[in-house]
Amino acid sequence: MNFRFVGIGTFSVRHNPLALLVGLAIAVSGCGAATAVTKPSVGKDPVSLSALVPWVDSPSAVPAVPSPLPTTIPKTDAPPCTANNLSLVGTAPSGLTGDHGLIVQLRNIGPKACLLSGTPDVAAKGPGLPDINATDRPMLSFGERSDTAPSKTVFLFVEASAACARPGQYPTVYSTIDISYPMGGELVLKDVKLPEYCGIAVSPFYSVKPSPQYPSPPTQNLIPSLVLPASVKAGGTLSYEVDVSNPLDKAVVLSPCPIYMEYSSFRASFLYHLNCSSVRSIPPHGVVHYQMEMPIPADAPTGEASIHWVFFGPGTVANGQLIVK
Repeated sequence: MNFRFVGIGTFSVRHNPLALLVGLAIAVSGCGAATAVTKPSVGKDPVSLSALVPWVDSPSAVPAVPSPLPTTIPKTDAPPCTANNLSLVGTAPSGLTGDHGLIVQLRNIGPKACLLSGTPDVAAKGPGLPDINATDRPMLSFGERSDTAPSKTVFLFVEASAACARPGQYPTVYSTIDISYPMGGELVLKDVKLPEYCGIAVSPFYSVKPSPQYPSPPTQNLIPSLVLPASVKAGGTLSYEVDVSNPLDKAVVLSPCPIYMEYSSFRASFLYHLNCSSVRSIPPHGVVHYQMEMPIPADAPTGEASIHWVFFGPGTVANGQLIVK
């Protein structure tokens, strides 16, 4: 599994476990991919330690995934959709359950929201083949019954299970699907390919559930950048600077105290708590300078290396380069 960070490239989970943590935090947030900021660092030493917020040796465990925000109960009080309200968007083969099937997508082309719910009567047909009526299938786990707003879509899943297929059995392929709407009217799908082994099933009409939304951490909009020395010795400790800027018109309160990740191209990776004892907020359009330390493995390969730093969760990944001697 890979995660791409603009300006940094693709991190492989297989080679960099911290990339998984970053990617997981970003995915959970529902806030999109991280961006990266690079501050020229090679050949530039950090400022005097007295001008920095001191580093604290406070390791952190991987934080628990936060609980999602409460969801809104979908509305289901619109009038029933009629056949004239609906237009076929298309069909697509699917293996949602590990079996063969078709997902049918319909659009509400009417001027108002309507409710398309219930399980339709569905029959599979083909030249010289006996018609097969679909049995009911439970609602898909990611589907829900809800009103369909104008121009929005609703779905139906027609399943043809292969679980009962005999060894070496070839499926019977049906080319036409007749769908009878619960409120009257019919949709005929022609030139499809539905392989059938031992019957077909159909779900109720469903809308896709919205993805879970999670609370945004206070650090989401903060922008870190690195100031690194030109070089560091393998087996030593890298002392460097992280400048955290606040682009917002309001202060960012560091509560709870944030957790950050630092990691490198030679696979050293760490989770720490930020030092919040003296600085508890970052003022509007302000910058706070933090001292950081990272132990460098004795077996770190010599030559150019990359250092990366990010608050745990969605946000900006800062990176810089130095030489390992």
